[in-house]
Amino acid sequence: MIMQVLAILVLGLMCGSELNVAAFGHPTLNWQSLEVHISVRSSLAVLLGRVMPFWMAGSTLLNLLLLLPFEHLNASAWRLAAISFAIQAAAVVFSLVAPVPINNRIKNWTPKNLPEDWRAQETRWDRYHWFRTCGLIVAFALLLLSAY
Repeated sequence: MIMQVLAILVLGLMCGSELNVAAFGHPTLNWQSLEVHISVRSSLAVLLGRVMPFWMAGSTLLNLLLLLPFEHLNASAWRLAAISFAIQAAAVVFSLVAPVPINNRIKNWTPKNLPEDWRAQETRWDRYHWFRTCGLIVAFALLLLSAY
């Protein structure tokens, strides 16, 4: 039960963070001057690029631990947690092939060294991020349902 609560808490907090970036953080940056926009976006890319790999992997690992026999989930709860885990694992793989390579470029941007297609790269990252965030919210809902 403690592991289940911890898995729900960690994934829920991550979903909140991801939703904040998608719905509020990055859209707000679009209203700022180019210098502020790029400086903050780059800083966020550096910070979240350091934190999120551990947060996403840790959350996925906590969910995986729920599937082991010592947690004694009933069949329905186990299925829900397993689907949630599969979504989280897919989100990790998706992150590595889609938004992370763009993020690794964004973190090196300054207002003076922007690539010509910087807006297109940001738009692509934002779309990938929304897709991943929606998947993680579904995983969170399933994990939450597994506790009932």
